[in-house]
Amino acid sequence: MDSLNFVNLIQAATVGVSMLGGLLLWQKSPFVEVALLLALIAIASTVNILEETGITRDIYLISPIFIMLFGPASYLAAKHITGQKLGTRDWLHLLPVAPMLLFTSHVAMVILIGTVWRAAYAYLTAALLIKYKQTLDEHRSDSDDFSLSWLVWILVLTAVFNLVDLARLNSQQFLPYEINLAGQALNNAVWLVVAMIITIKLVDQKEPTKPINVNETDVKAQATPEQENYVSTFNELDKLIINNKWFLTPRLTLNDLSELTGLQPRDISRAINIEAKKSFNEYINEYRIQHICQALDAKLSLSLTRLYTDAGFSSKASFNKVFKEYTGKTPSEYRAQHKS
Repeated sequence: MDSLNFVNLIQAATVGVSMLGGLLLWQKSPFVEVALLLALIAIASTVNILEETGITRDIYLISPIFIMLFGPASYLAAKHITGQKLGTRDWLHLLPVAPMLLFTSHVAMVILIGTVWRAAYAYLTAALLIKYKQTLDEHRSDSDDFSLSWLVWILVLTAVFNLVDLARLNSQQFLPYEINLAGQALNNAVWLVVAMIITIKLVDQKEPTKPINVNETDVKAQATPEQENYVSTFNELDKLIINNKWFLTPRLTLNDLSELTGLQPRDISRAINIEAKKSFNEYINEYRIQHICQALDAKLSLSLTRLYTDAGFSSKASFNKVFKEYTGKTPSEYRAQHKS
């Protein structure tokens, strides 16, 4: 048995963090598949420790297979988070991994195939999460609170890192031991940080009261010859929203507005998309920002927290982001400018 090194210590920490994260997320039904993904990370790190210390190295080498397994596992977890039920066909994504168990002795080949495979699934997963955000924008005024945009960035950054690390993995025999060990440590440290971020973010992640499925009928409209039919609908809708100040309603959704107006959600969305050329989220939040700016212009002595909560924003982060997008300034900068 070989002695442990600092890479194995990082791997052990990854096992601990992943297992803890898995246990915490297992209690939240939308994130059960993510809990299983974290369990897979813990298993992979454990296998690495066992093989690198020589305990199981001479029995059978299986660690390279995890490079290929993480791609489809991440994709399935993302599908479950975005409200899609996983069926038998979905689990077939894992099937191509099984034959590769017969070729793990050809480490370089398995690593190359696994890296490309993972990159392809990173693209599919990122596309799925982006579509989910677009669907949320069409249904909710508080879509940023439920968005998983941060997960897209994790996917992109880890995919790029894996492609770069592929060069190190395929040239290990030519690299000095110290450099190779440092590269291995960096790779494991990345997965440790990823496991920590996923756990922390999802434990605090809010869940929509009504899950949004990206496979639902798309309510976003495309310009059509019938476009003029939505002019009167939009004008009446816009008047009702302004006069009744419905845009100030916290967590306003497309279905809420449908109940208030008696219009079908699809007609409301089409009218806003075609006439205002905005998503439902952008349309409602623009009125909220205008309302806040009027209060700031009038130099009302209300705190920014009071202003954004009264305007219907449910979080400071979402308010700051939207305010900067519409005014080009932070709320504090805007208030300071108008005070002077």
